Amino acid sequence: MVTQRLSLALCLLACSLIAASAAGGASTRPMPPTSGEVDRATEQFLASLDRPSGPRANASGGSGGTGDPSQPDPGGGSLFPDKRVVAFYGAPQMGATILGRKSIKGAKSRLRKQARPYGGGGRGVIEGFDLVAVLATADRGGDGKYRTRQPGRVIDQYFDAARQLNGRLALDIQPGRSSFMAEVRALREWLVRPDVDIALDPEWNVGKKGRPGKTTGSVSAKELNRVSSYMSDLIDRKRLPAKALVIHQFRNGSVHERKQIKEPAGVDVTLNFDGIGSKSAKTAGYRRLTRDELFAGFSLFYRLDSGLMSPKQVQRLEPSPDFVLYQ
Repeated sequence: MVTQRLSLALCLLACSLIAASAAGGASTRPMPPTSGEVDRATEQFLASLDRPSGPRANASGGSGGTGDPSQPDPGGGSLFPDKRVVAFYGAPQMGATILGRKSIKGAKSRLRKQARPYGGGGRGVIEGFDLVAVLATADRGGDGKYRTRQPGRVIDQYFDAARQLNGRLALDIQPGRSSFMAEVRALREWLVRPDVDIALDPEWNVGKKGRPGKTTGSVSAKELNRVSSYMSDLIDRKRLPAKALVIHQFRNGSVHERKQIKEPAGVDVTLNFDGIGSKSAKTAGYRRLTRDELFAGFSLFYRLDSGLMSPKQVQRLEPSPDFVLYQ
């Protein structure tokens, strides 16, 4: 419980400072948890999976993380703009996020209800989880990279849960001093599955000398193009359906040279606006950071937005978001 409360406090601090920074306020970056805190929270989560809970022995209600990589893609070979993804964000170690506050079973139930109003209008809705698979940390960790990778067993739990929803799993990367490419390659085991996408969080991409929480991260179009090219090659070689590459942003400096971002075959490159605040502020930020040639995403914060926008209001945004993320 102490670890959970500490994780919650750290995440709430991070989110509040992100909101202030997005509005032109705080300039000091929030401090992420230490690798030790992440490890202890991970142990608690994994231990909870081993506790008997009626006829099912794991939180997802599945078979314990086996999955079937050959299962057809829920997008039916296409993703955006024919479909819209409505996803929940976070990780079991991140107590302020919806995936940190809910059990996997509870998250599935809540997600079904949250996604339902987005149906209709001739556009299919796909439910999904945006799991932080690489967490930035305040300390160097075992290899000096200032990040901790999720154990495969944790990823498999959310993968199984997404499959049970006939949905998608996005693996979210906070790389610390590592690189986006190194972390994407490390996730290849899941990326070769037809219903797994990638999300990148430039805020935590701090370079070889930066420190998460003290250095404001960013990403260049060149780095993004390396990742999308790798994904496109994998899609071609493995004959996979389209995948999303979601890029988080909450300020102009999150992505450099955005006009140079490429969208190779099979990769739906999506700029996701992560700003926190009122409807008017979020709408203005979304318009400012969206690019017409790329797909668009929009984040909502249950506890931090000043009046949570309704699904109707979200769908009326221009352009109407392809990817809707609840945190």
